[in-house]
Amino acid sequence: MKDNTVTDMKRTKTSTSLTIIGQDMHIMNAEFVRAVEQQDGKSLAKMAEKQVAAGADGLDLNLGLSNKSSKRFCWAVDAIKDAVDVPLFISSHVLSHSKILDEYRGGVTVNSVTADPATLATAMEKAREYGADLVVLLVRPGLTPLTVDERLQVATDVLETAARVGFPLIDLYLDPLFHLRPDPVTWQLSRGVPDVDSVLETIEMLPQLTEEKVRTLVALSSASQFLPRAERSGLHHRLLPLLVAAGLDAVILNCHDNKLMEIARNPQFDMESDLSPILQEKANLDTATLPW
Repeated sequence: MKDNTVTDMKRTKTSTSLTIIGQDMHIMNAEFVRAVEQQDGKSLAKMAEKQVAAGADGLDLNLGLSNKSSKRFCWAVDAIKDAVDVPLFISSHVLSHSKILDEYRGGVTVNSVTADPATLATAMEKAREYGADLVVLLVRPGLTPLTVDERLQVATDVLETAARVGFPLIDLYLDPLFHLRPDPVTWQLSRGVPDVDSVLETIEMLPQLTEEKVRTLVALSSASQFLPRAERSGLHHRLLPLLVAAGLDAVILNCHDNKLMEIARNPQFDMESDLSPILQEKANLDTATLPW
């Protein structure tokens, strides 16, 4: 399985199709947490297999940062890799688990680190040592970019760091992040929906920063995290075709949403999407249901 995974990762890097990453194995998922805590390998394998059967090309894995989770980290990775032969996108504490990085060399993506100048070079060097891909969030201490120019400036700094330490750009993902402005007035105006325009424009403009291909990745659920549950899926359906049209390379999403998976596999299926319905959703949302 491990050799095949390396081949899969290489193919993913050169593919023009959208890479779909299943989101289920996350510390906010009670079923996943229970399986890890009880070291229930069958349940963990079933979760992984269901996502792959639904069409996932890779799986996101986030066990959190607690000491208890860290002790079970290697067991969880092994259990998942024994069940499915797809790349894993593992939270950044995998950088402290050289055994996993070495055992699954070329089959792991570190998801994710920030663009913090104090730590980014070290993370890149460690990932490069073990042939791991790296997702870098376009955010750093003292700057949470809200505009296109701010995101592109952080991206430029990331690319310069990669060049300085010799990190291959083919192994890099940039995540422009969906943000909401923190002030109450903007919260009211946005009604829980982030500034989609700036993320789309950032994805479109990133290729202008370098002659080499740099892939982009977003977690689709982060765009709707402050919306009522009933509104989230509809926003995802409208937003994903726009992201793909802008040039998105990979997305973390709910593989069990059949319509969303159909859009992910064939974005032209819903390519008439535009921002109007998303903006309309802002106007229709009941602000009383949102956390301000």
